[in-house]
Amino acid sequence: MTGMGVSSSGSMRWLPVLAGALSLLATACAHERAPQSAAEPAGADAAAAPFFEDDFVEQHGSDPLEPMNRPIFAGNQALDRFVIDPVSQVYGKVIPVPVKRAVRSIFANLNAPVSLVNQVLQLRARTAARTLGRFALNSTLGFGGIFDPAAELGWNEQRADFGQTLGNYGVGPGFYLVLPLLGPSTARDAVGSAVDLLLRIDTWLLPLPGQLFLGGGFGISERDTRREELRALREGSIDFYAAVRSAYLQTREARIREAGDP
Repeated sequence: MTGMGVSSSGSMRWLPVLAGALSLLATACAHERAPQSAAEPAGADAAAAPFFEDDFVEQHGSDPLEPMNRPIFAGNQALDRFVIDPVSQVYGKVIPVPVKRAVRSIFANLNAPVSLVNQVLQLRARTAARTLGRFALNSTLGFGGIFDPAAELGWNEQRADFGQTLGNYGVGPGFYLVLPLLGPSTARDAVGSAVDLLLRIDTWLLPLPGQLFLGGGFGISERDTRREELRALREGSIDFYAAVRSAYLQTREARIREAGDP
């Protein structure tokens, strides 16, 4: 996307994509904290769930790259099995619950500007105002997001992203993608993720090692949080690749509908 003559500082902006690799892989079946659990259809009724039907995939995102996507998916799963999941299990057992809660709160606060910009673009004025209030309050009285005093006022986190914004303006998902390390996506959401990356505070304030450390920490935290969801989806699926694809497309479609709410 950039020319050969790009400056080193410009190139560094895109290197932090690696920092999000663990987080996106950790949430492979539930992109960006989807409004409903991707594990809900798991079990005996999984095959009967509407979003596991072929026509849902055809209507909400085609998969012409499946012969390429499946090997990449298998590689991502191997990395998760042998590296990410074991590390997240240690994290889950060693780190006290209050500390894990603070870690999630910090990451949510860092993502607030991304949500704010997209909520404004989606013309969701009331939601954007709450997000701005959350960010201001948690960044000050919450000591940079370590604590979440905004939640005590009823200002709960409501995420938004640029892929959702594009969908809200009628842009279709395009073809389904499985990206190395980054996990499931679509043509639209891949573009959206790149834009969201540029809206994050840490992209501009932290050096590359700090961004990698931050992204890795977020990935481990998310993997620990969603372990049971992933396990339920895997055990309840005959074809885990197809299950993850359908769950991803379904949750993204729900996020697009969510963008229509004020």
